[in-house]
Amino acid sequence: MRRGTLTLLFLIILLAAGAAYTVFWPNAASQKGGKPLYGINNPFTFHQGLDLQGGVRVLLNPKPGQNPSDNEMATARNLIEQRVNKGLGVNEPVVRTQTTLDGQKSIVVELPGYNSGNQQADVESLLRTGKLEFWDTGSSPMQNDAPLTANADGSTKALFNGNDLDPNSLNVQQDPQTSQYVITFGMRGDAVGRLSSYTAKSIGKYMTITLDNKVISSAVIQSQLPGNGQISGSFTLDQANQLVQLLKIGALPISFDIASESTVGATLGQDSIYKSLIAGAIGLGIVMLFMLLYYRLPGFLADVALILYSLLTLAVFKMIGVTMSLAGIAGFVLSIGMAVDANVLIFERVKEELREGRLLASAIDIGWKRAWPSIRDSNISTMITCAVLYIFGTNFGATIIVGFATTLFLGVVISMFTAITVTRTFLNLLVPTGVINHPALFGLPGNATPKAALARRNGTV
Repeated sequence: MRRGTLTLLFLIILLAAGAAYTVFWPNAASQKGGKPLYGINNPFTFHQGLDLQGGVRVLLNPKPGQNPSDNEMATARNLIEQRVNKGLGVNEPVVRTQTTLDGQKSIVVELPGYNSGNQQADVESLLRTGKLEFWDTGSSPMQNDAPLTANADGSTKALFNGNDLDPNSLNVQQDPQTSQYVITFGMRGDAVGRLSSYTAKSIGKYMTITLDNKVISSAVIQSQLPGNGQISGSFTLDQANQLVQLLKIGALPISFDIASESTVGATLGQDSIYKSLIAGAIGLGIVMLFMLLYYRLPGFLADVALILYSLLTLAVFKMIGVTMSLAGIAGFVLSIGMAVDANVLIFERVKEELREGRLLASAIDIGWKRAWPSIRDSNISTMITCAVLYIFGTNFGATIIVGFATTLFLGVVISMFTAITVTRTFLNLLVPTGVINHPALFGLPGNATPKAALARRNGTV
């Protein structure tokens, strides 16, 4: 037996065990109130896309009159994603920028599994610019929701803004006297001294706080504020918490409108998963049956490698958090058929060398070397195509292409490993067994053994 074959076999067994654990082990600890099974916790789960799990998809366009830069769009995307993660509690949201062919920049927000609650109000909360400002309105209080863009003396520069707030100081409390919810805040940097100085000389005047140029609080200054204070308004608890999260994350550099909004039902998603599983099982079974009938013993080894390939691919999907959409499942199913391409090329080359009278060990080596350029070129061309599809889908909003390209790319990479390393290791295990004395196991005629080929060359048969 070749040096290193048993070592590779041992590593393959460990890899298979790790992949099987990742894919099949009960994930009890991730469930509400669940406990790790036998003290072992598997944190990996399959992340379902919007079309499988159901949810909401929203397309956000900058309001007319704006010409945002790529950096501003990227900043807005990051802030919206933080709002989704901290405010809506959606698992694996997809928030990305895109540019259409006519140059229209927009942001796509996909919220898988978001099928309950006040969806419209929550989606609209994502669009709030979140621009908080403090104004001096003199001796006149301002009504809530009234527009305000200037101080009492007509100046348009706010005294303070949201950037002056210390995010760690923002909290929601309930006033014990009025039972209303208020937001406590503290300033940071030089704003601490500026607030203290301003309130000391402005006692009896009104300081008005606006959010996106609309009044949310207008109260008289009764004493000097030592760098902190509170925002009082007609807030419900949810509204106060949303405002705190909004202020902690920061203001959007761009104002957005909802260009489109669609809802996907979870029932449709579950039906798609069921049918996709059936399609995948049928596809895998047909490929394995073909390899077994046509290539016999090597085909059986390829089937074992194909099962390992499926386990490894699904494990990688879980580990790196690939979001599985219906198109992504289609890419995985397609990669199953493509996974045996390398095996077919190797086996055909090995059979040719065996027909020429070579021993199995040298037939495997030479067959693999001759098949490698074709394997390399075909798989690299597929990966380049996947990369182009991914870039196109990401930049132009074709999300269905992104999932397909991602799963197919990963499938091709892993299939190269299983064909080159796993299948070749299995073939090398056959060398000391003398199986070539039974050419039928390789799908060859009875006179295709090395001895028979050598006799044909010498003209003795």
